[in-house]
Amino acid sequence: MRSEELSVLKSDLFLSTIMIGAGVFSDGVEAVRAVPVVTATIAALIAVAVFLAEHDVVPGVYPEVATVAAFLVTVAVGVAFAVLLATPVAAVSAAGLTGGGLGVAAYRLVFGVVLPVPDYRLEKGEEPEESVEPE
Repeated sequence: MRSEELSVLKSDLFLSTIMIGAGVFSDGVEAVRAVPVVTATIAALIAVAVFLAEHDVVPGVYPEVATVAAFLVTVAVGVAFAVLLATPVAAVSAAGLTGGGLGVAAYRLVFGVVLPVPDYRLEKGEEPEESVEPE
């Protein structure tokens, strides 16, 4: 594993740990038990959004545009869960936050441990000063 890949793996797993920790500390364990469908759905949608961000999936569309669209769908689904389920909004939010962290962790373990980190992500991880050509 290259050092650039290791850096991406560590930063994304740190992010997912924060998300899972915040979800668990805000009643996430009980929330995940109460509404596992929220956790699983948000985890899948977040993993898809990250996949769209790092792969040129939709030809002719910038990955950032596809990512924003996927994120908006994820938010809409989360709001729909909060409105339609009889579970308190706080529990749905905690389950969604936990699911988001699980989605990031699962994606990064696949594209970071099992498979290499996509080049697009490695290029985006560079320092801005390194990517600017001197004049």
